[in-house]
Amino acid sequence: MRLLIVYYSKTGFTKQYAQWLQEDLHGDCISLPERGQVDFSSYDKVVFGSSVHAGRIRKWKWFREQLPRLQGKQVALFFTGAMPPEEETVAQCVAQNLTQEERNAVRTFYLWSGLRYEAMGPVDRWMMGMFRKMLAAQKNPSPQDREAARMVASSYDKTDRAFLKPLEDYLRER
Repeated sequence: MRLLIVYYSKTGFTKQYAQWLQEDLHGDCISLPERGQVDFSSYDKVVFGSSVHAGRIRKWKWFREQLPRLQGKQVALFFTGAMPPEEETVAQCVAQNLTQEERNAVRTFYLWSGLRYEAMGPVDRWMMGMFRKMLAAQKNPSPQDREAARMVASSYDKTDRAFLKPLEDYLRER
């Protein structure tokens, strides 16, 4: 099995998962900014990892453009984020980012990561501050909103190597 992992990491969580995946499956691992011209032809399995930001999978457009070159290969996408891994929320994110055709061609996996304010740029920190204020201003917050307010109050790390198991099992399948 020749495996290539290409990832884009803004705050370090996606990079951590990509490195663990590389260690576990002995693939080649490169960050998107350092990719140069990627030669997919020598790989039979390709994984793209990124994070979710405001409901969008970062750099998905770049990977989407590579899909025609990946026909006949086993292709997977993992995406990380601060949201708890609730099936409905994850499915909504996938549907919002991938077309039905892409969902048929690319197996998707959500890996819970967390928030790392110290690694965010000023715009992202400002946006999160506005989100916190919006949550705090609610008159009758739902239990989900109260939990969201608690979670975004400070940095936290939910990364767990065990979250990789479904992705690793998929990549070992064939």
